[in-house]
Amino acid sequence: MIDWIIDDIKKNSDPIRAKFQKSLCKTKYEIVGCTNPYLRNFAKQLKKSKDYEDFLNSESNVYEYVFMQGILISYLNDVERMKDFIYKIDDWGICDCTHLQKQSKEYLDAIFDWVKSDKEFVTRYAVISYMCVYLNKYDEKMDDKFIEEIYKINHHEYYVDMAIAWFIQKLYSINIEKANKMLESDKINDFTKKKAISKIKDSLRERKSRG
Repeated sequence: MIDWIIDDIKKNSDPIRAKFQKSLCKTKYEIVGCTNPYLRNFAKQLKKSKDYEDFLNSESNVYEYVFMQGILISYLNDVERMKDFIYKIDDWGICDCTHLQKQSKEYLDAIFDWVKSDKEFVTRYAVISYMCVYLNKYDEKMDDKFIEEIYKINHHEYYVDMAIAWFIQKLYSINIEKANKMLESDKINDFTKKKAISKIKDSLRERKSRG
C-alpha cells in the first residue's frame, strides 16, 4: 500500500508549497507539498473503503503520509492507535490537525496522561486536544482540573508555551475571570503570558472588525 499512496501524494504535490511548508514546519520528515484538503479527502476515502489497516501499520519518511495517518486516526476516533501515533509527531502542523473528533472517557484519560509527558509535541497535543474537544464542552470542574495540570507543566519548549498561550486565549473568550487568573498566576511564565495577551488582543480586534 505504501508505494501507491506515496505515488499519489507526490503526483498531487507542489514544490512551491513544499518550500513554503519547510519554512514553517521543522520536521525530520520529507515534505513534498500537498494541501490539507487533499490529505483530508484522501483519508476520508480510505475510511470509507475500510482498506486502511496496512496503511496505518506502515512507516514512511514522507511528511504528508504521516500527516494522513494522523488524520485518518482522528476520523476513526481510535484512541489506542493515537497512543502509538502521537510519538511520530514532531511538528505543530500534524499536532494541531489530528485531535480526535468525539469525546470519550478513554480519550480524556489519555489527554490527562499526555499532558504530563516530557516530550514537547505530546504535551502540546494534549493541550490542543483538550482545548478543541473538551474546553467548555464537557464539565467545568474538568476544565479546572485540566488547568491545574497545565500549571504543573515544567518544561517550556516553544511549542508547549505557544499551546498554553492559545489555550488561555480560547479560555478568555469563554470565561474572562478564569483566563485572567491564569495570566496572573506565577505558574505561567512571562513569555507565555505575553503571547497569550497578544493572541487575545488579535482575537478582540478580529471580532471588532467583523462587527
